[in-house]
Amino acid sequence: MRLAHLIAATATSFSLVACGGDDGGGAIDAADMLPNPGFPVPTATTKANMEAGGVWTEIGEADWTCLNTANPDQPSTQAIALTGTIEDFQTGNGVGAATVTAFPGINLSGNSGTATTDNAAQTRGDYTMNLAMLPSGERRYGFKFEAASYVKTYLLNQYVRPDMASQMRTMSAVSEATALALPAFIGVTRDPAKGVLAGAFRDCAGREVSNAVATVSSVAGSAEHLVGAKTFYFSAGSTSLPVRHTVEPVMNNDGLFVILDLPPQTAAAYVQVWGFRTEAERTAGTLTLLSELASPVEANAVITGSFEPKRSN
Repeated sequence: MRLAHLIAATATSFSLVACGGDDGGGAIDAADMLPNPGFPVPTATTKANMEAGGVWTEIGEADWTCLNTANPDQPSTQAIALTGTIEDFQTGNGVGAATVTAFPGINLSGNSGTATTDNAAQTRGDYTMNLAMLPSGERRYGFKFEAASYVKTYLLNQYVRPDMASQMRTMSAVSEATALALPAFIGVTRDPAKGVLAGAFRDCAGREVSNAVATVSSVAGSAEHLVGAKTFYFSAGSTSLPVRHTVEPVMNNDGLFVILDLPPQTAAAYVQVWGFRTEAERTAGTLTLLSELASPVEANAVITGSFEPKRSN
């Protein structure tokens, strides 16, 4: 899987009671036990991981030194010439004749530039587009990908350096076949009336994080799970696939997660990642909000994003 291509003051925290209760340390795989069955209480602190040769290795405690510090993103100052390739999320092959639309922030209907990918064999999936300067107050772009036999795919929270007039970026689109197959691995039937949110989570040093839990909340700052939300984590193998809660109840070494069966939301929902930063937090039973990204939820669409430590602004 290529989800990594699609895909921070005092930290906000909450009592374990707010996330559905303590599971006593056991694996959870029952929707009637937790509001989101993929949001149990982790039994360990968050860890940093690295991958080499298709093998993931835990390398120590995750780095949260940037959590809730000032956002280092610089304001947009110019239009950017962006080139790259749109790839198939699962196979890595170029996606030809795809429409690529950039937009400011999470304004899914906005337009900061468009392109159509090449469809010739040698250059399939390649694109060239001009990104308009972001409006005041916006620091990041989103992208939308549309193509025949592909689910509408969004990529949020992309920082494009304002000091470089020409840049390259490879991004991924999810095919209809993959959208059907991924839920099947975990015994879930895809409902096109519902939305999907997915991503990879990294710490302040850019390393994938394990032992965290993710959800989609109706409010910022606390875990008020959207009705029906079901989070699943991945196998962290050479080909990483989503697995059942009895296999991986919390985030695995690759930091990947997918949240299914989300009711469409026109107002922003909040993709959140929570975890224990220290053994003292784990002993006290107080989870910390490590990441939060506002996002709409759209039916029959996959919304992915870059999930980083939460900043103060």
